[in-house]
Amino acid sequence: MGHFWSKGVVALLLASACVSGCSKQATGQVVAVVNGEEITLQELNAELSQLNLPANVDKKAVQSRVLQQMVDRRLLAQAAKEAGLDRDAEYLIQQRRMNEQLLVSMYGKKAFDTVRVPDTATVDKYIAENPMFFSGRTKYMLDQLVFPMPSDLSVLKGLQGTKTLGQVQDQLKSRNIAFDMKKAEMDSAQVPSAAMKQILALPPGEPFIVPAGNVVTVSVITGSTPIAVPTEEARAAAARMIRSNSLDKIGMDRLKEAKAKAKIEYQPGYSAAPEKK
Repeated sequence: MGHFWSKGVVALLLASACVSGCSKQATGQVVAVVNGEEITLQELNAELSQLNLPANVDKKAVQSRVLQQMVDRRLLAQAAKEAGLDRDAEYLIQQRRMNEQLLVSMYGKKAFDTVRVPDTATVDKYIAENPMFFSGRTKYMLDQLVFPMPSDLSVLKGLQGTKTLGQVQDQLKSRNIAFDMKKAEMDSAQVPSAAMKQILALPPGEPFIVPAGNVVTVSVITGSTPIAVPTEEARAAAARMIRSNSLDKIGMDRLKEAKAKAKIEYQPGYSAAPEKK
């Protein structure tokens, strides 16, 4: 026996479907509707806030361009969903990672808002204790030798005993490792203080090695120039650094607290690396 659908029932179902998908309108706080999906004024303003627009720009024109970009992006996202990509394993993994990164970032921002602005005495003390960022800030001229990270890491260990850049060249040539020579500059304010102290403790002309990703850079200081930092600029920078250090401590404390409460299990062979002291 087949089912009988009255005209009234069919009309009611159609009306219900229209309420869920057809009633959305671009009005009030909704600036656009794309196939039933709303784009709100809050979303538009959030995108505009990332642009750091100059004061004299035509904001209405920029707003229109950004909104069109959002509409285009929404259309392409809808097309991707129609293709089933929102159910793809790679998409789900990337989505989770980005969601976690966003939550951590917002968590850090919220914590930063709770860190008080240091008083003048605290700022001046910090400036005195970290001269390489302020009164002793210096630009160093460098001779550098750059080569790809070797597969045999014993190469790096062998370079640790070199006393000149020439000795580094000789070792690399003996191993048939190609390298480039160049000149560069280093601002003491852009180097971690502990690393800067180690570099400056080296005898004049002795190279220091910095592996970074797939590249190794060996540098020698060949000259230096002081960088003057005005008092108010120094105090503003010091205040930011103090607050940033406080935020780092808050983050580490909260992570430690979370780990203490957490139940974490690892499959054999996949345990976490030991924590650094």
